[in-house]
Amino acid sequence: MDGVPVAVASRLVVAVCAFVGLGFAVATLNDPWPALSQQASLFAGVVYLALALAGARAARVSGWLRGATTVLLLLVCLTYLTVIEGDLYSVSSLFEHLLTPLAALADWVLVGRAAVVVRWWYPLSWVLPPLLYLIYFLVADVGLYRGFLDPQSPDFATTVALFLVAVVAAGYLLYGIVRPVRTRAVAEAG
Repeated sequence: MDGVPVAVASRLVVAVCAFVGLGFAVATLNDPWPALSQQASLFAGVVYLALALAGARAARVSGWLRGATTVLLLLVCLTYLTVIEGDLYSVSSLFEHLLTPLAALADWVLVGRAAVVVRWWYPLSWVLPPLLYLIYFLVADVGLYRGFLDPQSPDFATTVALFLVAVVAAGYLLYGIVRPVRTRAVAEAG
C-alpha cells in the first residue's frame, strides 16, 4: 500500500466487501434483487469505489455519502441480526450483514474524521436511502420482511416510524463521532 493514501485504501476495502457480498448473493440466491441487503451492498460498493477513485476531489460530498451509506449498512446489519435473527453462515450473508457494515463504520470512525464536513442536518437527510427502498418495497410489493414490515398490518406505520427514528439516531451518533474531532482540528488549525 506504499503510496496509496489510507482513505483511498479504506474506501477500497469497503467497496470490495460490498461487491464480494453482492456477488455471492447474486450467484447463490434465487432472486436477490428485491432485498435491501443486496441493494445496500450495490449502493455501498458504487459509492465507496467512486469515493476511492475520486480521492480528495470528493471531499465536498464525502461526508454526506459516507454517512448515508454507513447508516444504511448499519440498518441492514442490526435489522438482520436482531429483528430477523439471521445467521452469518453463508459468504454473502457474512459480507452483506456484518463485514461491509463494520468496514464502513471503521472507515467513518478511524479514517478522515477531521477532514470530513458534516452539517447538523445531514443525519436527518440520511433517511433518504432507506425511504427510497421503502417506496420501492411498497410499489413493487416486494413481499419480503412481512414478519415485521407488513403494509397490511395496523402496526406498519409505527414500525416504519421506529425504523426512521433509529436511522436518525444512528446518524446523530455518527455525527457526534465526527463533530468533536472536526471542531478540535479546526481550532488547532486556526
